[in-house]
Amino acid sequence: MITRINSVKSYLLLLVFGLTIVGFSNKTNDDSAKDAATLSIEKKDKLHFNASLKGSNEVPANDSNATGEAIVSINKEETMIHFKLITANIENVTASHFHMAPAGSNGGVVVGLYSNPNQPSGPANGILAEGYITADDIGESGLSDLIDAMRAGNIYVNVHTTSHLGGEIRGQL
Repeated sequence: MITRINSVKSYLLLLVFGLTIVGFSNKTNDDSAKDAATLSIEKKDKLHFNASLKGSNEVPANDSNATGEAIVSINKEETMIHFKLITANIENVTASHFHMAPAGSNGGVVVGLYSNPNQPSGPANGILAEGYITADDIGESGLSDLIDAMRAGNIYVNVHTTSHLGGEIRGQL
């Protein structure tokens, strides 16, 4: 009889131990799911814009072989814009800006991204410019207006060169 009680106790002890392990492993999976959901929400809270820059996007269009990409993200508080401008097959870049106008139209400069007017850079392949834009750069209302214009599709990136003073490549955000 004592042997049978001991084996029942052993069985119950193993059962409790097994359930405890299962409970901890489910908690870990729940925590991982929560972490993944949090990361997903954080990514959704940021705004992201990309633009493919080409000569054919310029107004008027040109036949430049240069290309580029603009990658823009805005933090969820909308207090900071991060930009990265990558170019290829372009020479003697003098400046790059965000301009305000819809696709197919030219507009004024909103904020500069790159400037080198006195000493053009020669070939520019790779990251031309990367940085942050905040209210310190263009004022609170300027930053808010820029973000609103990006949402509306009314901001483009333009890269100017010595051979195309008005812009060699352009891409709409």
